[in-house]
Amino acid sequence: MNATSTPSNPHEYEDLAWLLPEPAESELPSDRYLHIQEFVMSQIQQDLRPAPQRPRRASRRRVAYLASALAATAAIAGVAVAAGGIGGTATSRALPGASNTAAATSLSGQQILLAAATTAEHLPNGAGNYWYLKVVSDGGDGKPSVFEMWNGRDGQTWFRGEKNAGTVTKFEQLNPFVLGGAKVSYEQIQALPTEPAALKASIDQIISNGDVRSSGGDLTAAQQKQQAVLESLISLVSQLPAPQKVRAAAFRAIAAYPNVTSLGQVDGGLGLRITFAELPAARLVIDPTSAQVRRTDFIVSPDGSLQFAAGRGDFTLTSEWTDTLPK
Repeated sequence: MNATSTPSNPHEYEDLAWLLPEPAESELPSDRYLHIQEFVMSQIQQDLRPAPQRPRRASRRRVAYLASALAATAAIAGVAVAAGGIGGTATSRALPGASNTAAATSLSGQQILLAAATTAEHLPNGAGNYWYLKVVSDGGDGKPSVFEMWNGRDGQTWFRGEKNAGTVTKFEQLNPFVLGGAKVSYEQIQALPTEPAALKASIDQIISNGDVRSSGGDLTAAQQKQQAVLESLISLVSQLPAPQKVRAAAFRAIAAYPNVTSLGQVDGGLGLRITFAELPAARLVIDPTSAQVRRTDFIVSPDGSLQFAAGRGDFTLTSEWTDTLPK
């Protein structure tokens, strides 16, 4: 493998951020809604229990880091389809608005998220030596772009994108992942709680201990307990190598927020809209039959900042375990 090696340094995340493309977008179409609807309704009847209503916490973090989140943030493409789930690969297409299908709009954002949680907790954890993340932008108002990252469990990172002319750049990072703006290790992600309230508390503690800063300085306690936590939950279900039971807890925690609404049927699955105190509303597309985030209009950059897609564009995410490194 031919790769440009970059030694570990305190500015490693800034280096990675520079390599990323400008905000853009992407899409994914699918005509599987009737199957998805049937699956969701069966899950609601069998296993979906109302999530405890928690007080809404508003927060502000920088517009740059929403989270890989809502995940958003984000599509985990390497996960196996759960019990009777529908497989296949969706192709990219423009993101439509809310569906006119009455049945689609009858599903609330909470029901969609809880169905995804039920699916996730029954999926096996992936296997491989490297966590692979691919972000494809459809361009929106700008130029389409693609970037890829491979993260080893030991902190080694390989990056390939247009800004480094498609060559592979290697980084050495003790903590290669970002959660709530704080650098975290693979081991920390694996050890996260599998119960929604405990998971949120753990994320809050990670942010508090991580010296996370926004453009306005240190995050306030209110900011940490609100937007940063929600962004982190979205990251866990879309971009990070979280165990399936942790992802299930994250889906359930997101479902408890009152600012999550359904957009109904959209290309690739069911759409969600998430509003924030002082940021643009985010949207993502979830396939509840596989607990995958198919598309999103924002991602979390390696430096922990939130990047929105250009225009009305989208990002298509692929995240999975692999044993293959780029050549």
